[in-house]
This record gives sequence, C-alpha cells and structure tokens, in this order.
Amino acid sequence: MKILYLHGLGSSGQSSTVQGLRATGLDVVAPDYKPQHFTESLKQLASLVENKQPDILVGTSMGGYYALKLYERYGLRTLIVNTCFDPATLLQHYLQAPAMDYVTGESIQFDQSMLDEFEAVEIPGSTRAQLRALVGTRDDVIDPDAQRQFYRQQGIEWHEVNWGHRVEDIPLLIEHVEQLPGS
Repeated sequence: MKILYLHGLGSSGQSSTVQGLRATGLDVVAPDYKPQHFTESLKQLASLVENKQPDILVGTSMGGYYALKLYERYGLRTLIVNTCFDPATLLQHYLQAPAMDYVTGESIQFDQSMLDEFEAVEIPGSTRAQLRALVGTRDDVIDPDAQRQFYRQQGIEWHEVNWGHRVEDIPLLIEHVEQLPGS
C-alpha cells in the first residue's frame, strides 16, 4: 500500500507524522510543497498522483484540503485529518499576522489575491464512498464543530479522535487508513 501524505501549512514532507508512518514500514510519499500557493501546489500534487499512483491519500490541515481537491479529481481512497476545508475563509487571519513556517523558521506572508485563488470543495454526491475524515476533539486551530458541520453538509463520514490539531497517535491513524473501503 502506497500512501501519499500531504502536510499542512508551515510543515514539510519530513514531519513527525511522516516519520511515524515510515517507521511502521509503510511506503509513504510525502512531498514538500507550499500549501499557501493554491495553483502551484495543486499542479504539483496532481502530477505526483499521476506519476506515483498512490493507493491512498492522507492529508492533515491544509494537506487535508488538497487531499479533498485531489479526491474530486481522482477518487482515490482518502483520509483527511483536521482539515482546512475552506482556506479562503479560514486563513483570513493570516492577512494580519503571518503564519509560521516551522521548517525554515520564517514567516509565511499572505495577501488577499492568494486567498482568492483557493477553490471551494465540491465533492459529487455519488463519489464519497472512499473518503473519511478525522476530527480532533481538542483541535485549537480549526474548530471541531465547524469541521463536523462541513462534513455533514458534504455528506462525508467522520470519526472523532482525542487529538489536538496534530496527529497524536500513529497506530490509530493507520487503523483509520486501513478501515478505508477497498483497503
């Protein structure tokens, strides 16, 4: 099973989640990309899906948003975690106070034109069978109630985990990956 893991804003393809997944022996492709740049990132990630042909997408936070956009296009089995489901709205506060790039230690600057590039998530009703979400009940970055409401509106099945915004339990994450239909 090959997993394409998509990191969140300010993270990298070498995140602790990636390291944890790889430590269990899983085949994980985890690119570095710049989630704040929608068009560039989606093009890079779509090319990766086409070239690497992963079996499963896993995305956290902004990576969850890109996993949803790739799910729309490819219909791959997908698990999203604490997803930034509406970047154009949820990232507005970064116009006033920049985000932090935890890899470089530098600020990530946003402007309105960057936010305007993000497309709404539109998953056709008949294609949700291979998509699941995890909601961290202690998430202090993306409101768990807002996540649940989005999943209800989209008809996406979700499960709650006792996590903050970050993945806190790799074996539990893998368990949810393995429970995806077709796994």
